Amino acid sequence: MTTASVVGLVSRAISCLSPCLTDLSVRVLILLIEHVYEVRAWRSGRLMVWPGNRRLAELTGKNERSIRRALCLLEANHWIVRRYSASNRRSDGNAGIDLRPIAARLHELHQAAEFIEQKIESAREQAKAERDDLTMVKQSDDGAIESGVVDISVPLKSYKINPGSTNLVQSGASQATPGQRSCPTISGLDVDGEILFLMVQASPTLQKQLTAAELCDLVGPAPSAASIQSVVAAVRWTLSNQIKLRPSVWQFALAKHGWAALAAVMVAVDRQGVRDPAGYLYAMLKSARLRDTVRHNLRAIEQQESGHA
Repeated sequence: MTTASVVGLVSRAISCLSPCLTDLSVRVLILLIEHVYEVRAWRSGRLMVWPGNRRLAELTGKNERSIRRALCLLEANHWIVRRYSASNRRSDGNAGIDLRPIAARLHELHQAAEFIEQKIESAREQAKAERDDLTMVKQSDDGAIESGVVDISVPLKSYKINPGSTNLVQSGASQATPGQRSCPTISGLDVDGEILFLMVQASPTLQKQLTAAELCDLVGPAPSAASIQSVVAAVRWTLSNQIKLRPSVWQFALAKHGWAALAAVMVAVDRQGVRDPAGYLYAMLKSARLRDTVRHNLRAIEQQESGHA
């Protein structure tokens, strides 16, 4: 085990084990790990490091108060132990920041990383199946448009809801005329595990509408139906109050893309530089590979929130 491999494990898997950690806490933890210079230290357990709060503040671009909060959060989640000398200092004697709790949890990190890899591989297989079926789906959608169910290729200026219209996420059955097929409701869709995980990890708008308990549950291996329904409710609220897309356009996209359409809503409101969320969402919903598009955008949003984009 090397310092670089430990950093990689922490970067990939710590959010699965401690979803309540802030981005700054994770950055500070990685900086602390990078202060372990000897490969043998991870075997011998000599994992005391001595960077001061001022130095950590310089490395992260934050103030010392933020660093103290980050260290406190790491200690509360059992990733480090701060040790002090009799004179209440961390820089002398046997004092310092003890990283042995990380070494003790390396097996947990490996398991979490394997779990995430399995989810990613499963998502890749699902994406491949979707691409294989793309021609068939497109033909089906074209037939639906020709039969008059919904026309998502309406002029761009008419994608927004008319003033005074309400209930943007009502079921398609309530809007369809006789002879037309009905579109599914949000709650009736099969859950896309990877997309749900990325939405919860990346979208600050979604995170603000969920409780801490729901966030922890949603990044776990088996989210509860109640937590998933909270995500659906949050998307419904965002769509109704911040975007106001035409119901017909939304229902068609929901039937075609499923959970990828829900994720696109959060991308439209959270992506930096988007001046017209409704127009941005409308353009995304016309993509045949929306799932790949939202995956890329959610990862970009996660990086922008971490200060890397």
